[in-house]
Amino acid sequence: MKTSFLKIVLPALAIVLAVGLAFATEDKSVDREAFYNVTGQGWQSTMVEESCYAGGTIPCKIGTYQLYAEPDFGSTPLHKD
Repeated sequence: MKTSFLKIVLPALAIVLAVGLAFATEDKSVDREAFYNVTGQGWQSTMVEESCYAGGTIPCKIGTYQLYAEPDFGSTPLHKD
């Protein structure tokens, strides 16, 4: 009796656990704030993906405007790989 109960319950429990954990994962994207200067309007802020950082070779831009880490031309321009 005990063995047949375990033969039925254990696989069912494993399936329920597997299905539950399949939906429990979540990809979190980390967004960060970046700044760009629009002539006549001053500094504007926007959110960018984590791949824009102070390195890499491809400039991070919004439209034609280069993105910066701080609202200042002396701050770090953001780039991505």
